[in-house]
Amino acid sequence: MVCLKAAPNPGTAFFFMFVPYIKRMIQDLGKFISRNFALHSRIHLLNDNQGIDRFYIKRDDELSSGITGTKYRKYASLILFLLENKFDEVVIIGSAQSNNVIAALQLLNENQIKARPFLLESNETELKGNLLWMNLLHDMNEVTWISRNEWENVDDIAQKYKEDQNKSGKNIFIFPEGGLTIEAIPGAMTLAYDIEENEKEKGLFFDHICIDSGSGTQAIGLLLGMRLLKKTCDVHITLIAGTETEFMDIYTVMTSLFEDYTGIKLPIETSFNIHFYKPVISPSFGSITTTVLTELKSIARNEGILMDPVYSVKHLMTAKQYITSQGLKGNILFIYSGGSFGLSGFQGMLGKLS
Repeated sequence: MVCLKAAPNPGTAFFFMFVPYIKRMIQDLGKFISRNFALHSRIHLLNDNQGIDRFYIKRDDELSSGITGTKYRKYASLILFLLENKFDEVVIIGSAQSNNVIAALQLLNENQIKARPFLLESNETELKGNLLWMNLLHDMNEVTWISRNEWENVDDIAQKYKEDQNKSGKNIFIFPEGGLTIEAIPGAMTLAYDIEENEKEKGLFFDHICIDSGSGTQAIGLLLGMRLLKKTCDVHITLIAGTETEFMDIYTVMTSLFEDYTGIKLPIETSFNIHFYKPVISPSFGSITTTVLTELKSIARNEGILMDPVYSVKHLMTAKQYITSQGLKGNILFIYSGGSFGLSGFQGMLGKLS
């Protein structure tokens, strides 16, 4: 079990003192959460709600300027785990445009933990998008490039590297593609606690929560947090990647792993319903069309939010569609996980919009 040994700095202590949900979170998950992370984000009503009553957005994008908001949460437990276990190096698996790799590099550098990216071989001829930021954050000569033909074996390649390094006495941690690892789940679960705090602040209760899913880490963290809190509502998941069956299989595995890892027993019965949707536009992961970018521009003009087109624009368009078509009622919360940092990779396309 990972224990929090270091006391928070004065500024962080002040923050924790005046955010009430932190007290309950510390009671449940405090041994696994670093207090050096700001984990409270605000909510507000959307302006362009297309006739949907009481449609709120949670601004997890404001948790960090350079790390997608919900990804920032999972590092609150993962970084603490890495520091407590004194790893010599962290292998990060992902593509050259991965938001997760960029997030990991920022926090690993901050905490002086050596990184070793294992990246999918890139066809990019110029530094742009996340590849540009990666070049600033890390010496690209220390990247292990994996060919597309070998990518399906990347986990085995990383494991072999770990075993070889272990022989020389190095302690290596492998951070899988998308960041789906049990050490990140307690941090991801803070979203449920924070939503409960938002409800207290606004004097309301959310009947529906809308979240997207790529690797599934944050959506699974939300569900596990809600189980621990015994929260009741409907959870609507936009599957940006993967299938419903794949998601539920991972959710089942993570439930068991969480109980083993933390020693915390989750309620068997859940008090919420889960609904799955594929994106209503450009359902293939990573595909971006003019329609998506036009909607991105509309969101910027109407909401003042520079929204990520790969995940969040599709997620919002999908949420509005099923909320309207199904006539969902009550207070509805849309989780905006952030990602405006990644817009740099779409400058050429965005510049051509009328």
